[in-house]
Amino acid sequence: MFRDPTFAKELLGYCTEVNKRMAHIYIDAGVDVVGAVDPVLSQISAKHFNTFLLDYYTDLFNEIRNQNIFSAFFVCGDATRNIEAMCHSYPDCIAVDENVDMAQAKQITDAYNIVLSGNIPLTSVMLFGTQQDNMKYTLEMLDTLDHHNLIIAPGCDMPYDIPIENTVGVVQTIHEPEQVREMLKNYEAIDEDIEVELPDYSKRNKPFLEVFTLDSASCAACTYMYAAACDAKAHFGDAIDVIEYKYLYKENIARCKKVGVKHLPSMYIDGELKWSSIIPEHDVLFAELEKAIAKYK
Repeated sequence: MFRDPTFAKELLGYCTEVNKRMAHIYIDAGVDVVGAVDPVLSQISAKHFNTFLLDYYTDLFNEIRNQNIFSAFFVCGDATRNIEAMCHSYPDCIAVDENVDMAQAKQITDAYNIVLSGNIPLTSVMLFGTQQDNMKYTLEMLDTLDHHNLIIAPGCDMPYDIPIENTVGVVQTIHEPEQVREMLKNYEAIDEDIEVELPDYSKRNKPFLEVFTLDSASCAACTYMYAAACDAKAHFGDAIDVIEYKYLYKENIARCKKVGVKHLPSMYIDGELKWSSIIPEHDVLFAELEKAIAKYK
């Protein structure tokens, strides 16, 4: 987008034709909704969305609509700044993950009469929470949000190990909210209070690049951010240390809380937040690390 915008548009145009063809294949197979998934849309500005993506997504969703099928536009990460731009492409539904404030997003989608779908946290609630935790979270969403044009759903792909009773609890809450409210009136969530030790940066002898992710093996934005960190490690070698903390593990959930991580993925250098839900360009990342390395000399 920065170095060769003409090629970027040509590539996006080609991809749009591929997506339209795939949409027809899915529709011929009998699906009710065709979803367009953009895992890294949260990494660009609304200006870049309007310049590079708006026309192509609008074309795709029009193609799906012309087949009398619903469309959904799913985005990973904190895509708050792009929600309204996404609405301008007029999908039938916008789906978001736990990085997005549903109440804030719904104010925008309601203005365009577009359905909003999301965003029960996958690990902290669905995977590691109790059935009551899932019911409580779902009930709070139902109490907070206008139910018109609303789909309560997991924030993204559900981990395979999610207990089936947690999913049952979510569905029961949606269908029988008042019954569930009565069931939960005396329930208090249990905080496991897992102790985690943060690095003592003052005693280190080189910069520490920490990457907080949902999971770099399955979350595309996380994959690219951790890949950028690995590229930095390959470039600087022993001059820096790099680690990834995956939100898949209870210890790392506790670490995120203690550090104050608000959005995933995020990148810290020596305990200082540098990039939150935005992947740095290599030149920018390397420049920051060079400054950090210089402090240790």
